[in-house]
Amino acid sequence: MTDTKAIVKVENNSGWDEALENESWVAPKANIYETSDNYFLTADMPGVSKSNVKVELEKGSLIVMGRIDFQNYSTRKYILQENELGNFYRKFNLSDSVDSNKIEAQFENGQLVLTLPKHERVKPKNIVIN
Repeated sequence: MTDTKAIVKVENNSGWDEALENESWVAPKANIYETSDNYFLTADMPGVSKSNVKVELEKGSLIVMGRIDFQNYSTRKYILQENELGNFYRKFNLSDSVDSNKIEAQFENGQLVLTLPKHERVKPKNIVIN
């Protein structure tokens, strides 16, 4: 039994290991914020389609990956290029305050949004005074 749990699956999982070794990777820009019930992690991955996103939970780390189609960019003649061109990879240490069995992911318009629910034990509670 493996300790890896796929949260978002890629339609075609073949080629990820090879890509990690042979293609260029950059860290996506990310934000993390919280509410009383959840943490949220957003990661910007421009040029990536939903089918080329992979999120894994492995040994207490959250791994976020996105692959671009380099063929779409190879013929472009840039006048100005401020965005770094490459696949996206970033690893986050996951706090034990996150209920990893309830993590949800959405991907839309080049942005990955992960909802990381807090365990009940860390949520604020009101104590009734008798």
